[in-house]
Amino acid sequence: MRTSKIWVTLIVALLFFSIANAPASLLRPYLKNSISIPFTLSGTIWKGSMHSNYFTSASWKVDPLYLLIAKVSIQLTAELDAQNRINTTAEISPFKKLTLNSINGNLTTQYLQQFLPNMPFIFSSNIEINQANASWSNSLPPNLPSESKGSFLIKEVNFLGEKLGDYKFNFVYLNQALDGSITSSASSSIDTNLKVNISSEKILTIAGEILPKTKVLQLIFKELNINLNPNIVQNLDF
Repeated sequence: MRTSKIWVTLIVALLFFSIANAPASLLRPYLKNSISIPFTLSGTIWKGSMHSNYFTSASWKVDPLYLLIAKVSIQLTAELDAQNRINTTAEISPFKKLTLNSINGNLTTQYLQQFLPNMPFIFSSNIEINQANASWSNSLPPNLPSESKGSFLIKEVNFLGEKLGDYKFNFVYLNQALDGSITSSASSSIDTNLKVNISSEKILTIAGEILPKTKVLQLIFKELNINLNPNIVQNLDF
Protein backbone atom coordinates (compact mmCIF):
# COMPACT_ATOMS: atom_id res chain seq x y z
CA MET A 1 0.00 0.00 0.00
CA ARG A 2 2.78 2.32 0.93
CA THR A 3 4.64 1.43 -2.28
CA SER A 4 1.58 2.24 -4.42
CA LYS A 5 1.26 5.68 -2.78
CA ILE A 6 4.90 6.37 -3.61
CA TRP A 7 4.30 5.38 -7.25
CA VAL A 8 1.20 7.60 -7.48
CA THR A 9 3.15 10.51 -6.02
CA LEU A 10 5.99 9.96 -8.48
CA ILE A 11 3.61 9.73 -11.45
CA VAL A 12 1.78 12.94 -10.41
CA ALA A 13 5.12 14.70 -9.92
CA LEU A 14 6.30 13.52 -13.34
CA LEU A 15 3.11 14.71 -15.02
CA PHE A 16 3.35 18.10 -13.32
CA PHE A 17 7.01 18.43 -14.33
CA SER A 18 6.19 17.49 -17.93
CA ILE A 19 3.34 20.02 -18.16
CA ALA A 20 5.33 22.76 -16.44
CA ASN A 21 8.23 22.25 -18.84
CA ALA A 22 6.27 21.58 -22.02
CA PRO A 23 8.31 23.14 -24.86
CA ALA A 24 7.07 26.21 -26.68
CA SER A 25 7.40 24.28 -29.95
CA LEU A 26 4.05 22.64 -29.12
CA LEU A 27 2.41 26.00 -29.95
CA ARG A 28 3.74 26.09 -33.50
CA PRO A 29 0.72 24.42 -35.23
CA TYR A 30 -1.65 26.94 -33.59
CA LEU A 31 0.53 30.01 -34.23
CA LYS A 32 1.02 29.13 -37.90
CA ASN A 33 -2.71 29.70 -38.47
CA SER A 34 -2.30 33.38 -37.53
CA ILE A 35 1.33 34.11 -38.44
CA SER A 36 2.43 33.69 -42.05
CA ILE A 37 6.08 34.73 -41.64
CA PRO A 38 8.91 32.33 -40.67
CA PHE A 39 9.62 32.19 -36.93
CA THR A 40 11.36 30.14 -34.25
CA LEU A 41 10.22 29.40 -30.69
CA SER A 42 12.14 29.01 -27.43
CA GLY A 43 11.26 28.41 -23.78
CA THR A 44 8.09 26.70 -22.58
CA ILE A 45 4.38 27.11 -23.26
CA TRP A 46 4.19 28.99 -19.94
CA LYS A 47 7.10 31.37 -20.49
CA GLY A 48 8.79 31.65 -23.84
CA SER A 49 9.56 33.79 -26.85
CA MET A 50 9.28 33.94 -30.62
CA HIS A 51 11.98 35.24 -32.95
CA SER A 52 11.95 36.19 -36.61
CA ASN A 53 13.85 38.21 -39.19
CA TYR A 54 10.82 40.53 -39.25
CA PHE A 55 11.05 41.51 -35.56
CA THR A 56 13.48 41.19 -32.66
CA SER A 57 11.35 39.08 -30.31
CA ALA A 58 7.84 38.48 -28.98
CA SER A 59 7.71 37.04 -25.48
CA TRP A 60 4.92 35.73 -23.26
CA LYS A 61 4.29 34.71 -19.67
CA VAL A 62 1.15 32.81 -18.62
CA ASP A 63 -0.52 33.68 -15.29
CA PRO A 64 -1.49 30.26 -13.81
CA LEU A 65 -4.01 31.78 -11.36
CA TYR A 66 -6.44 32.49 -14.23
CA LEU A 67 -6.62 28.76 -14.98
CA LEU A 68 -8.65 28.39 -11.79
CA ILE A 69 -11.48 30.38 -13.41
CA ALA A 70 -11.14 28.58 -16.77
CA LYS A 71 -9.32 31.47 -18.46
CA VAL A 72 -5.84 31.99 -19.81
CA SER A 73 -4.09 35.29 -19.08
CA ILE A 74 -0.82 36.02 -20.86
CA GLN A 75 1.56 38.97 -20.55
CA LEU A 76 2.79 39.75 -24.09
CA THR A 77 5.75 41.88 -25.10
CA ALA A 78 6.73 42.42 -28.75
CA GLU A 79 10.08 44.07 -29.48
CA LEU A 80 9.90 44.83 -33.19
CA ASP A 81 13.20 46.72 -33.20
CA ALA A 82 15.05 49.29 -31.06
CA GLN A 83 12.30 51.93 -31.52
CA ASN A 84 9.13 49.86 -31.90
CA ARG A 85 7.64 47.94 -29.00
CA ILE A 86 4.17 46.80 -27.87
CA ASN A 87 2.97 45.45 -24.50
CA THR A 88 -0.43 43.98 -23.67
CA THR A 89 -2.30 41.46 -21.56
CA ALA A 90 -4.19 38.78 -23.49
CA GLU A 91 -7.11 36.85 -22.01
CA ILE A 92 -8.64 33.77 -23.66
CA SER A 93 -11.94 32.33 -22.47
CA PRO A 94 -13.20 28.73 -22.94
CA PHE A 95 -15.42 30.04 -25.76
CA LYS A 96 -12.31 31.10 -27.73
CA LYS A 97 -12.97 34.78 -27.10
CA LEU A 98 -9.70 36.72 -27.19
CA THR A 99 -9.28 40.07 -25.44
CA LEU A 100 -6.22 42.31 -25.47
CA ASN A 101 -6.23 44.75 -22.54
CA SER A 102 -4.01 47.76 -21.81
CA ILE A 103 -2.25 47.78 -25.17
CA ASN A 104 0.67 50.20 -24.84
CA GLY A 105 3.70 50.81 -26.97
CA ASN A 106 5.47 52.89 -29.57
CA LEU A 107 5.51 52.65 -33.37
CA THR A 108 7.28 54.83 -35.92
CA THR A 109 5.88 55.75 -39.33
CA GLN A 110 9.18 54.49 -40.77
CA TYR A 111 8.40 51.01 -39.44
CA LEU A 112 4.75 51.11 -40.59
CA GLN A 113 5.72 52.21 -44.10
CA GLN A 114 6.96 48.70 -44.99
CA PHE A 115 3.39 47.39 -44.70
CA LEU A 116 2.04 50.05 -47.11
CA PRO A 117 4.66 50.18 -49.88
CA ASN A 118 2.16 51.57 -52.40
CA MET A 119 1.12 54.44 -50.10
CA PRO A 120 4.19 56.62 -49.38
CA PHE A 121 3.90 58.64 -46.16
CA ILE A 122 4.42 62.38 -46.62
CA PHE A 123 5.05 62.85 -42.91
CA SER A 124 7.04 61.12 -40.17
CA SER A 125 6.29 60.75 -36.47
CA ASN A 126 6.43 58.54 -33.39
CA ILE A 127 3.09 56.99 -32.44
CA GLU A 128 2.40 56.19 -28.79
CA ILE A 129 -0.38 53.66 -28.15
CA ASN A 130 -2.12 54.44 -24.85
CA GLN A 131 -4.37 51.98 -22.99
CA ALA A 132 -6.04 50.56 -26.09
CA ASN A 133 -8.25 47.45 -25.95
CA ALA A 134 -9.39 44.96 -28.58
CA SER A 135 -11.52 41.81 -28.53
CA TRP A 136 -12.36 39.02 -30.95
CA SER A 137 -15.68 37.19 -30.41
CA ASN A 138 -16.23 35.09 -33.52
CA SER A 139 -12.74 34.89 -35.02
CA LEU A 140 -9.08 35.32 -34.14
CA PRO A 141 -6.21 37.42 -35.56
CA PRO A 142 -5.23 38.19 -38.26
CA ASN A 143 -8.95 38.97 -38.69
CA LEU A 144 -10.08 42.39 -37.48
CA PRO A 145 -11.41 42.52 -33.89
CA SER A 146 -15.13 42.65 -33.23
CA GLU A 147 -14.53 45.79 -31.17
CA SER A 148 -11.65 48.02 -30.18
CA LYS A 149 -11.03 51.43 -28.63
CA GLY A 150 -8.13 53.54 -27.47
CA SER A 151 -5.98 56.53 -28.32
CA PHE A 152 -2.81 57.21 -30.27
CA LEU A 153 -0.54 60.13 -29.45
CA ILE A 154 1.11 61.12 -32.73
CA LYS A 155 4.31 62.85 -31.58
CA GLU A 156 6.90 64.99 -33.32
CA VAL A 157 5.12 65.10 -36.66
CA ASN A 158 7.41 66.24 -39.48
CA PHE A 159 5.72 67.27 -42.71
CA LEU A 160 8.02 68.14 -45.65
CA GLY A 161 10.72 69.25 -43.22
CA GLU A 162 8.34 71.31 -41.07
CA LYS A 163 7.94 70.32 -37.40
CA LEU A 164 4.22 70.27 -36.65
CA GLY A 165 4.13 69.14 -32.99
CA ASP A 166 1.88 66.51 -31.37
CA TYR A 167 -1.65 65.29 -32.18
CA LYS A 168 -4.09 62.83 -30.62
CA PHE A 169 -6.27 60.24 -32.33
CA ASN A 170 -9.12 58.76 -30.27
CA PHE A 171 -11.08 55.92 -31.83
CA VAL A 172 -13.82 53.36 -31.29
CA TYR A 173 -14.25 50.38 -33.63
CA LEU A 174 -17.54 48.47 -33.39
CA ASN A 175 -19.81 46.55 -35.77
CA GLN A 176 -17.18 46.77 -38.54
CA ALA A 177 -17.21 50.58 -38.39
CA LEU A 178 -14.71 53.06 -36.96
CA ASP A 179 -15.39 56.47 -35.40
CA GLY A 180 -12.51 58.69 -34.39
CA SER A 181 -11.25 62.20 -33.89
CA ILE A 182 -7.92 63.92 -34.48
CA THR A 183 -7.09 66.92 -32.31
CA SER A 184 -3.99 69.05 -31.86
CA SER A 185 -2.08 69.99 -28.71
CA ALA A 186 -1.58 73.60 -27.59
CA SER A 187 1.99 73.64 -28.96
CA SER A 188 1.09 72.16 -32.36
CA SER A 189 1.77 74.18 -35.49
CA ILE A 190 -1.64 73.32 -36.95
CA ASP A 191 -4.91 73.76 -35.08
CA THR A 192 -6.69 70.52 -35.88
CA ASN A 193 -10.18 69.24 -35.19
CA LEU A 194 -11.14 66.39 -37.51
CA LYS A 195 -13.79 63.68 -37.34
CA VAL A 196 -12.91 60.38 -38.99
CA ASN A 197 -15.35 57.62 -39.89
CA ILE A 198 -14.99 54.35 -41.78
CA SER A 199 -18.39 52.76 -42.31
CA SER A 200 -19.13 49.06 -42.47
CA GLU A 201 -19.43 49.57 -46.24
CA LYS A 202 -15.75 50.67 -46.27
CA ILE A 203 -16.46 54.33 -46.98
CA LEU A 204 -13.97 56.77 -45.42
CA THR A 205 -15.23 60.18 -44.32
CA ILE A 206 -12.99 62.94 -42.94
CA ALA A 207 -14.48 66.31 -41.98
CA GLY A 208 -13.49 69.28 -39.82
CA GLU A 209 -10.87 72.00 -39.92
CA ILE A 210 -7.09 72.33 -40.07
CA LEU A 211 -5.61 75.80 -39.55
CA PRO A 212 -1.84 76.31 -40.04
CA LYS A 213 -0.41 78.84 -37.58
CA THR A 214 2.74 79.94 -39.43
CA LYS A 215 3.12 81.77 -42.73
CA VAL A 216 5.43 79.04 -44.04
CA LEU A 217 2.79 76.36 -43.43
CA GLN A 218 0.07 78.57 -44.85
CA LEU A 219 2.13 78.93 -48.05
CA ILE A 220 2.79 75.16 -48.23
CA PHE A 221 -0.90 74.39 -47.76
CA LYS A 222 -1.80 76.90 -50.46
CA GLU A 223 0.75 75.52 -52.95
CA LEU A 224 -0.45 71.96 -52.27
CA ASN A 225 -4.07 73.12 -52.55
CA ILE A 226 -4.94 71.61 -49.14
CA ASN A 227 -8.50 72.35 -48.09
CA LEU A 228 -8.58 73.91 -44.61
CA ASN A 229 -12.13 72.64 -44.11
CA PRO A 230 -11.95 69.18 -45.60
CA ASN A 231 -15.02 67.07 -46.27
CA ILE A 232 -13.56 63.94 -47.81
CA VAL A 233 -15.58 60.87 -48.83
CA GLN A 234 -13.60 57.97 -50.28
CA ASN A 235 -14.30 54.30 -51.03
CA LEU A 236 -11.62 52.05 -49.57
CA ASP A 237 -10.39 49.06 -51.54
CA PHE A 238 -9.39 46.48 -48.91
